[in-house]
Parts: sequence; structure tokens; C-alpha cells
Amino acid sequence: MPKFAVMFRDDLAVGVTRVEAASPAAAEALVLEQHEGGSLKALGDQQVTVENRHRVLAKWMREGD
Repeated sequence: MPKFAVMFRDDLAVGVTRVEAASPAAAEALVLEQHEGGSLKALGDQQVTVENRHRVLAKWMREGD
């Protein structure tokens, strides 16, 4: 099953979590259960590395959804 890095932000938290799911939409649905009402964006797991995760997350937050 493919792996995704899902960026999330809500009233309580901002971050990136990794999940296995059939599609980006399914990955977002899994994370949405924990962050109801939040904003989400799933990327291929290899697009978000340890070295660039803060930069990718900050760019997403600046650009909006």
C-alpha cells in the first residue's frame, strides 16, 4: 500500500504525519478523523523528507490550501 505524508493544521496542532492508504484522498480521510475541521494535504511520502519537512509545511501554510 502506498505511503503518504499528510500535512495538517487545526485549532490545536500543525504538523506532518505519515500514513499508508490507497490514495491521497484516503490518506487525508484517515488524518481528518484525528483533526476534524482542519485543513489537510497529502503528498507522496518521498516528497516530504526529514530534511525538508519544515520548509514544505511552512510553504503550504503560507500558500493556503
